[in-house]
Amino acid sequence: MTGKREKEFVYVPFCRAAYDLHADLSSEQKEALSTSHKRSRNYGRSGSLSSLITPLLDIADNSGTGYKLTRIVIMAMLAEMQNAGKPCWNWQKDRWISLFDRYRSGKPLMMAFAYHLGPFSSPLQIPHEGTLSLYASTIYGSAMFRYQLNRLSAALISLGYAPRHLRHAISSPLGLLMLLNDNPRLEDMSTELLWQAQQYHDDLVSRHIGKISHGLAALGIIAKPVRMRNYIEWYEKPVENISPEWVAWCRRWRETSVLRPRTRENLYSFILRSGLWLAKEHPDVKVPTDWSVETCASFIAAVGRMKVDELSLGTDRGLRQSRRSGEPMMPHSRANFIYSLRRFMSDYENWGWGRLKFSPARHLSTPDTPLFRRGVSPRVIDDPVWLKLIWASLNLRREDLLSEIHYPLPMLQAMAVLWTHAGLRQNELLRLTTECVTPQSEDIIREDGSVVPAGTLCYLNVPAGKTSKAFVKPVSAVVKKYVDIWLNARPGEQAKLNDDRTGEKVRYLFQYRGKPAGSDVINRTVIPVLCARAGLPVEDSGGTITSHRGRASALTALASVPQGMSLYELMQWSGHSTPQSTMHYLRIRPTQLAASFVKADRVAHMISVLIDHDPEAASLTGPAMYYDLGDSYCTNPFWSSCQHRMACIGCDFNLLKDGARGLILESKASVRRYLEEVPLTPDERAIVEKDAEKIEQALERLPLKPEG
Repeated sequence: MTGKREKEFVYVPFCRAAYDLHADLSSEQKEALSTSHKRSRNYGRSGSLSSLITPLLDIADNSGTGYKLTRIVIMAMLAEMQNAGKPCWNWQKDRWISLFDRYRSGKPLMMAFAYHLGPFSSPLQIPHEGTLSLYASTIYGSAMFRYQLNRLSAALISLGYAPRHLRHAISSPLGLLMLLNDNPRLEDMSTELLWQAQQYHDDLVSRHIGKISHGLAALGIIAKPVRMRNYIEWYEKPVENISPEWVAWCRRWRETSVLRPRTRENLYSFILRSGLWLAKEHPDVKVPTDWSVETCASFIAAVGRMKVDELSLGTDRGLRQSRRSGEPMMPHSRANFIYSLRRFMSDYENWGWGRLKFSPARHLSTPDTPLFRRGVSPRVIDDPVWLKLIWASLNLRREDLLSEIHYPLPMLQAMAVLWTHAGLRQNELLRLTTECVTPQSEDIIREDGSVVPAGTLCYLNVPAGKTSKAFVKPVSAVVKKYVDIWLNARPGEQAKLNDDRTGEKVRYLFQYRGKPAGSDVINRTVIPVLCARAGLPVEDSGGTITSHRGRASALTALASVPQGMSLYELMQWSGHSTPQSTMHYLRIRPTQLAASFVKADRVAHMISVLIDHDPEAASLTGPAMYYDLGDSYCTNPFWSSCQHRMACIGCDFNLLKDGARGLILESKASVRRYLEEVPLTPDERAIVEKDAEKIEQALERLPLKPEG
């Protein structure tokens, strides 16, 4: 691509009426065709053969074929006219086909002659082999073909397709589209034409039709790209052994429901499977109004005993078996089964389709037992692993990519930084728009009077998600840095796409080559790349590292630090609709829980009290009382009600034991082991080191040897 503006071509089809296409050869023409010498001498636009040669020369000139090859092919055509005794435009198809078989090198030009002057109504009726782009270029003109190819290539490059090998990859598919449509203009191509070309027998050609659809969409010729590879949105599920009446109601529900397509299809599968159970256990129950309270109870009991694939629909591609086939169903699968039927029955009654003999909310409620309980339990990524993944997201390099076919590095790094710093669901992250990040332009004054300078953070506009409307959340300024890097590298002028959740036209932040990033790009691409950069396996003690585990880790980190976010603040930041949802993500670290337990355990047990009944001392002050605090004694007789009981070591009533030195040394050793074994942040390390200094000072106050 030179950057020069291509000359705009106007396509003018070949017009047979512009030529003298007489039916027979004149005696003068027969004489001029009689020998090769005479044919050669009369070659040209003047002379006795001009009416035979002029249309051939015009077609050849438009095709861009060289003079030498043009002369060879036309001389062969003249020889065949002499043999046939008639002009080529009066030949039958068989003669044309036999001519193609005898002359291989000039076949594309002969095809152009056959199409424009012969009995073929479509260019693909002509037996063709080899490069379709060459045939299309010859038939419709090399300049026209090159012009349309350049337009399409420029549109695809603007979407992010690499220029290298692009023209070579799309030239034959473009030629096929032109030949199928019998028209070289891109503006006259349609979605139906693309699907027709996709079924073409040559896989090397048809596989690129989807790519061309992105270019046509970018040019505004078609509304949106076409998803190819024989893709069907949803395979229709088989309904053998299910009552036709039940199937009819299930399909009516699917056509009426406003749930998202994938959710709707999953629920439709469950309620169809309920029909299999009905046909087996209650064949007389065929429509929702036939259900009773006893039927509901029987169904819930059956689900509680159900095994994987026990009620399998299979597909039109054959029966699909789960790896856990024959094993008991997982609790969340049982709960989904019951929820699907409950939703179907509730909608049936709410939409006025009929009156039920039971209450769906009451009689199809999910039992609160371990068999059905689908508790949310996000598995936080191990702290050392999570910290390394955060570091890796900020330090990705091109050599860290695991394949040459990945998305661009700036795009993957922006995804990685958002995943580690923004606590987003995968769907929310992939649906961010190009205007999602706003800088912090003003200082923020906290309640204590301290100031958060402008530029410390930025604001992220999160799209409407599973449980919330669109909202804005503060995130680290590093997010804006890497989003801006990707926006600068992102191919521009990409068409707006439909947001499948809101129906709005948006420009996705992670939109590449005219389409949004794959739905599983975080789990299958970003996380493996980060793990490789950090030198980690793709799993930790909690199992495989996933996108949602990263969200749980981000939320837990914000809630676990000293003076962390409150539950309500964390609920707003995470986009949850209720505090109960947020509480699922809050996890107290094991070390923090252990420290709290030790602290509580020391105070909660019954304290030992030593009473000295020495008569001499008791006669003056009464019996001496010593409360055993472990490493020291308290001589305050009112220790149990002392308000400063937790600050004993600095109290005048505190009496260190003779063996306190060993206990303090043991404490000092434990601190040293803690420093060596547990990775700490700089702030945590400073706190522990200060504790170590205090222990050293306590040791200095003790005598080297016990007195007395």
